[in-house]
Amino acid sequence: MTPLRIAVFVSIFTSTTLSFAANLPRNTQPYNVVVCQPNAGCIHHTIFGHDYKILNTDRFTVMVFLSTEGRYTRADVSITNLTSTPINLSPEDFRIEAATARSKVFLYVPPSQLDNVLTPTQATPNDAPNSNSEIGELEAARQRAAQEAIELAATTPHLKAIIIPPNQAVHGRVYFERDPSATHQQVNVVLPIADMVFKFPDIIKP
Repeated sequence: MTPLRIAVFVSIFTSTTLSFAANLPRNTQPYNVVVCQPNAGCIHHTIFGHDYKILNTDRFTVMVFLSTEGRYTRADVSITNLTSTPINLSPEDFRIEAATARSKVFLYVPPSQLDNVLTPTQATPNDAPNSNSEIGELEAARQRAAQEAIELAATTPHLKAIIIPPNQAVHGRVYFERDPSATHQQVNVVLPIADMVFKFPDIIKP
């Protein structure tokens, strides 16, 4: 994937995030903790092949997609500040809690401590799809789409501590510790943002 195409993908993702923030129904409950459930206005939307969970309140729009990468749990996170003031955001405050064991918490892992995760230099294209007519155009297109998804995942920036200006969005990947022996573990992705806490129930798959 060329730098230009990557830039286009990022631009589209940011535009999509801002569009959701403007058009989704908002959860106006006066609670500081908001859980991603249908009655809280939580929805699913597929973006670049990823099934994002989206929570929209009158102050923030938060989008999360959870996956497994190597020995870590990865969360692709997008946050839109709908307030009139800048907010401080730190991914170090994020965590994952095991739903079946409240005391079990999987902490944020900073980029400097990660081992064997995708980087742009590692996301090199595979060999060209087999030109054998038996594969067909659909299979070739599927292979190209899968390769582009890998490249895009690798080029998604790490989410860092940042100040989000009013009506602006940030997007990035965050890594957490993971229990390698667990299978299909029910968890809550917990994202403290300003004076609110967003919780996204999900399942970590091996």
